[in-house]
Amino acid sequence: MPGHSAEVPGSRFLGWELAQEFSNISVVCASQTPAGCGEHTRALPGDTLMVFLPRVRSAIRYLSWSDPVYKWKLSRATCPSCGARLFISLKPSDFLTRCLSCRANAVNLALIPVIESDFGPSARVAHAYELSTFGATHDYLHQRFEQVTVSEYMPGEVKGAVFNGVLNQDVQDLTFADDSFDLITSNQVMEHVPDDIQGFRECWRTLKPRGRLIFTVPLYDTPHTIRMAEVTPDGIRLLQEPEYHDSRLGGPRSALTFWRHSCHDICDRLRAAGFQTAKLVDVMIAPSQRFPTRVVHAAKD
Repeated sequence: MPGHSAEVPGSRFLGWELAQEFSNISVVCASQTPAGCGEHTRALPGDTLMVFLPRVRSAIRYLSWSDPVYKWKLSRATCPSCGARLFISLKPSDFLTRCLSCRANAVNLALIPVIESDFGPSARVAHAYELSTFGATHDYLHQRFEQVTVSEYMPGEVKGAVFNGVLNQDVQDLTFADDSFDLITSNQVMEHVPDDIQGFRECWRTLKPRGRLIFTVPLYDTPHTIRMAEVTPDGIRLLQEPEYHDSRLGGPRSALTFWRHSCHDICDRLRAAGFQTAKLVDVMIAPSQRFPTRVVHAAKD
């Protein structure tokens, strides 16, 4: 995508990520929960402060991964979510590159051009399912698709139940009927699923014929996907040095990584789950991210 990069005046952007969190203190509440998705409802534990503080810690940790301020860069490109034309890269990385208007990072934004290419105007009569209740993909789907279902995973709670307006789903055991969705999306989720292939099977089962699974997951240039941990009758067994990712709900280092997926066999894993075709799509959102995001695209044909 054409554009140019420029050095950023550093002090102006210090605390930018923290400001994002201070502007969004309220607890997540889903305003468009599908009817009939669960009969059990009750409030989630905790209060606003308990949700807000982990997000602040995550924001501080996010900034700790950035380059020194004098190396931050601005670049011009059109945001596929909000249409703004200015991005900031705290480091040459899709994860550390964000739209300065809607604040979405390039990883989350990368799904949108792929979805748009597949669906276009047909999105107006399609049903999409997103495996989270926030983010650029979530917002885009609500703007473009006729019907959108969203969920979070809350371990120990009733599957298919609604808690504080949020639907609880385990992608390994979805409560939806067969052939429910035209599209399923997720961002940086499947590495945290103990049985990722079973999760892919459930996506295949709940997709309609010709449905699409479009998602991002950390991909590594290793010969094969590496299993990092597994669930046993005695609990979680670590197979490699433990790796934790930050979670918007749980805070820093709250989500255990079960898989380090390989770019060389992720498509094979999807085909093993039943998808007829699977491919990687390189998406460049802003020039300053330097390297494209690899979006995984699988079709139930």
